[in-house]
Amino acid sequence: MIDVSDLIGIPYKDHGRTAEGLDCYGLAIIVLQRFGKKLDDVIYENHDLELSGTWAPLLNVRRTDIIKAGSLIEIHIKGTLHIAVALDDRTMIHATTNQGVRISKIAAYKLAAVYEVL
Repeated sequence: MIDVSDLIGIPYKDHGRTAEGLDCYGLAIIVLQRFGKKLDDVIYENHDLELSGTWAPLLNVRRTDIIKAGSLIEIHIKGTLHIAVALDDRTMIHATTNQGVRISKIAAYKLAAVYEVL
């Protein structure tokens, strides 16, 4: 497993891409770099569920059914899109609006999609 201990507790910040604050997509970019993968960045104005349909076809990702370390995980929470990165087949790291960056069990969330970053 890669080391993500320095990321835990970083506060949530919309469009955040630094240790000053991260949103879920900014965190995904950083974590995937540690896995040796480059996730293309995107600019978005909201967290609507339609974002994945708009952006996924344009990004360097491919939908898959297999969760493994480095998988990009799409979750829908209360009508909004949320992104996490699998640390292994059971745990994920994500940036939450109320607790900042944290590690959670994947099974605690209803997954909408899983993507392999190419």
